[in-house]
Amino acid sequence: MSEVIALMEQIILYLKYVLLTTVPYILAGLGMSISGRSGIFIVYNEGLMLAGASATFLTTYLTGGDIFLGLIAGISIGVVFGLIMAYFTVTLKLNQFVIGLALFIMGLGIGNLMYKLVIGVVLVPPRIPLLQDVYIPFLSDIPIVGPVLFQQNILFYLSILLALIIHYFMFKTAWGLNFRSVGENPKVADSMGINVFLIRYIATVLGSVLIALAGSYLPLAFTGTYTESIVGGRGWITIALTLFGKWSPLLIMLGSMIFAGTEAFVYRLQVAGLALPYQFLLMVPFLVTLVILIQVYRRAEMPQALGRPYDREAIEE
Repeated sequence: MSEVIALMEQIILYLKYVLLTTVPYILAGLGMSISGRSGIFIVYNEGLMLAGASATFLTTYLTGGDIFLGLIAGISIGVVFGLIMAYFTVTLKLNQFVIGLALFIMGLGIGNLMYKLVIGVVLVPPRIPLLQDVYIPFLSDIPIVGPVLFQQNILFYLSILLALIIHYFMFKTAWGLNFRSVGENPKVADSMGINVFLIRYIATVLGSVLIALAGSYLPLAFTGTYTESIVGGRGWITIALTLFGKWSPLLIMLGSMIFAGTEAFVYRLQVAGLALPYQFLLMVPFLVTLVILIQVYRRAEMPQALGRPYDREAIEE
């Protein structure tokens, strides 16, 4: 009997960790979905998440553990990146992938530079408080389901709520239809009086904010510290996740659980001391990503104007 109880406890801990790990995938995937639906393809996820993680960690540390101000700092980084991306791709109509790669490199540099300027090189890295679990009354007491679903941190609940709200907005409202039309055929949308440039600016900034928030989550939920490898490729995996989810918030949320389950499984294997090189275990999430990309790429449904700048004066769009 005691062995069964111990096994159930291990299963609960694993499932809880899976849901804990879904949050950065959901937030970053939603960010890509919002921007992509307007025609802006964000590829600087990895760099922006690192910059958001660094800003959140440093602000939380310097303010004596104020997590709220740390999140505001991470969000601010997202706003700055979004405005830069929108200005160069929407106003100046430059190539989205070139600007995105430049911002990716800038994010990596800013994230690491800020940390080294403030903290420097230390033997023992400073720590910040982690997000505490929020217990939902009554629901958290349900056996198995309660500890897994209803004893999570506030950003987990926020990510689920955002996925539902964004899905409803995109597919159930007239504003959402206008929003999606900009990413499908901006010339037709423009002819109907929809402000294509404004929508793309808003979408790019909001998408970048969610991606930066995904980075902010990492030091607050997992490590309590900042390292140069804290993002660990999650930004690149999010691109595959968004393709898998066909730019749909609910499918992205489902896909996030698959990727998070793989990550959590690899972590459990490492903890179990499996006789395999740890480098091989670190490869597993990327191998899963590669397999999924191969399977879904040909059937991927992308907004028709994705990655294409809109020029009102152009003869063809």
